[in-house]
Parts: sequence; C-alpha cells; structure tokens
Amino acid sequence: MQHWIVDWPVHYAHTPEKQAEKALQELRLELFHAEQRVLDAQLQADYYRARLTFFEEVAKRGIEPVSDQRKSQQEGSQALRPSPNSSNSGVPNKLTVA
Repeated sequence: MQHWIVDWPVHYAHTPEKQAEKALQELRLELFHAEQRVLDAQLQADYYRARLTFFEEVAKRGIEPVSDQRKSQQEGSQALRPSPNSSNSGVPNKLTVA
C-alpha cells in the first residue's frame, strides 16, 4: 500500500512535460479551428465579391446581356463535365449473374 502512495505522485503529478503535452494538443486544435475560420472567411469574401461583380454588371449593362452571358458560361462549363450516365470506368452498369 505504501508503494502505491509513493508512486502516485510520479504517475499523476503535473510535471512540466505533461503540461506541455496537454497544451500542445489544445494548441493544435485551436490552430485547426483558426485555419477553418480563415478558409470560411475566404469563401465568404469570394461569394460577396462574385455577387458584387454581378450586380455591377447588371447596373452597367442591364439584366439581359448579363443573363445571356451567364447562361452561355454555364452551358460551356456543363459541356466540359462528364454526364452522370456515362461511365468510363470499365465496370458494367448492370450486374450479370452467371
């Protein structure tokens, strides 16, 4: 019993090394959260920048030319994307049982 009492402070005492390990974990988590907030802020800034550009164009040129331009850009970007029905993976679409 006395051996346990003597060893307890060695295992559970708040040594500078243990405090540093705990602080390191907490700081890594805080850094991750800070980086996430930065990424979120960048996305939000890009969103508002795009909206601002759109409304400036509408105010300058009118809605019809801007709308037509955006439609042609969307059609062009959709042509570059593969169709969800097409599959180039080489895997047959239907399961065949032999």
